[in-house]
Amino acid sequence: MRLINHFITSTPLVVFAVLPLSLSAVTIKQGVELANSIGLQSGKLYCSGKSARESIEKGTAKAMSEATLSMDEINSVDFAQDVYSVPMIESLYSYTIDNCPARAKRLWREINETM
Repeated sequence: MRLINHFITSTPLVVFAVLPLSLSAVTIKQGVELANSIGLQSGKLYCSGKSARESIEKGTAKAMSEATLSMDEINSVDFAQDVYSVPMIESLYSYTIDNCPARAKRLWREINETM
């Protein structure tokens, strides 16, 4: 009986301690998909005539709002890491080169001047 009582009282503590870690964990694949989405949305906005800065800011907001990840999961993604920043930049440039090549030529300079 004592063993059952101990199990009943300790199980919620173990579940409570482990649950937040498992719910907020983002796989690298999910983070890369979010980064690609940010780049794609930013590229669409840039090709529509927005400035690079505005495109990246609004593209990031749009991609994050459309993501299936929670805010805690999104916050756990470190976009300063190459595993996330490189796909984001690649998808931004890929979209702009394919859809607005004249503007794509100015993108790098515009990013460096305004950011």
